[in-house]
Amino acid sequence: MALRKEVLALYRRIFKIARTWQSKTGEAEQTRVERQYIKNEARTLFHKNKEVTSEDEIAQYIREAEARIEIGVHYMIPYPRPVNVPQSVLPPGVRKRKRDEKLLKQSKPIYTKSLNKD
Repeated sequence: MALRKEVLALYRRIFKIARTWQSKTGEAEQTRVERQYIKNEARTLFHKNKEVTSEDEIAQYIREAEARIEIGVHYMIPYPRPVNVPQSVLPPGVRKRKRDEKLLKQSKPIYTKSLNKD
């Protein structure tokens, strides 16, 4: 039950940020686009994860959302930051080894965990 309150508070916090968001450029149109992106992203991810019941998974998604909020507010960019792949990993199309897959998994930051899941 405590996680439910935390999730709802997080949802409200995201929409409050969206209401007060100002784009880095200060242009009204860009601000509107970024505010809409924040709202759509929140709705999409919360709707996609509404069936999750495991407390560990829910806590992980909460940490991810908080990390994305902190990064977005700090850099004034609502979009996820790009992920840097380790140099030792082979390029796409080349036969992957288990070590490469492990390095790719480890290099993926917490704030992008739910982006590639379908």
